[in-house]
Amino acid sequence: MLSSSCHRPVRQALKMRKACGTIAWSPRRRCLRCRVATGSGPGSSTNIFGAGSNGFSAYTGAGSLGQEFNLAPLAPTAGDAFATPEVVWAPGKSPEQIAMKLMSLTERQRVAMAARVDPATYSAVRMHAPGVEYNARARTLKLRSATADQLPKPRRLPGSMAVVSADTADQEIAEEVRVLADYMGAYAFPIKDVGAANLHALLSNLDSLRAADVVIVVAGTDVALPSLVAGLTQAPVVAVPTSAGFGASLGGLAPLLAALSANTPGISLCNIDNGFGAAAMAVRMLKMAARLHAVRSAAEAAQAAVQAAEAAVTSAMSKSINN
Repeated sequence: MLSSSCHRPVRQALKMRKACGTIAWSPRRRCLRCRVATGSGPGSSTNIFGAGSNGFSAYTGAGSLGQEFNLAPLAPTAGDAFATPEVVWAPGKSPEQIAMKLMSLTERQRVAMAARVDPATYSAVRMHAPGVEYNARARTLKLRSATADQLPKPRRLPGSMAVVSADTADQEIAEEVRVLADYMGAYAFPIKDVGAANLHALLSNLDSLRAADVVIVVAGTDVALPSLVAGLTQAPVVAVPTSAGFGASLGGLAPLLAALSANTPGISLCNIDNGFGAAAMAVRMLKMAARLHAVRSAAEAAQAAVQAAEAAVTSAMSKSINN
């Protein structure tokens, strides 16, 4: 046994962890902090736990991981314009956990949402959160905050989003996209039953399709619709393959592989039935477009101000010369 109190043998690892006060313990009989400080371990020349070591000087084992590594600045806030609102994923959670998570979110935002909720789960969640609202087609839950008037009002995004669905079987995912996009601050409108086999219906909605700034296409089977849409509009297209096919669709795997092999450029792809991912991607596109528009407007305003100032200086100099 070593004489130093920090250098305990392996069989006393738990006691050493308590005595040393660090969670960075190495099985080589010493904690990492003590090995580095005494110059007997890897990295001793840099002394990563010493003073001025870029955030590791306070690594003492006390407090949470976020306090030790100072992760607070990375956490999104209610006023963060580029943060994606959190959505509770219901599968795998008990009704009590869903209700608690929704109520926790309503403490800092006006509305909280949960996705992929079946009717039985909704009935159980309602016992814990009586004010919850259920959208059966989108399979989403919405809970409004009791202190909504005291919370910041979310900003609506400029631009619009078209949610195109190929068939009635795809409308469940399409409705999920529309509801969650609205929750994230975007305006989304549906274009239904315009599959590749119903091409005339798609062409009859061509004006609405081209008016959208982002297009989300929800389709299954051979997933030909995203390629058709991308060839008809200049807007970015987000494809969502669905598991609603039959036969060799393999639960959506065949549409996913077909979409990956799409020949038309300008298509991004989400996972099978990933309506939330598609909505979040489209919302980010709209946010970046709004940001670029604001930067361009500010640059044009600054340029106009410079031109006005130059004109004023030229006019003043001309008057002084004439006088």
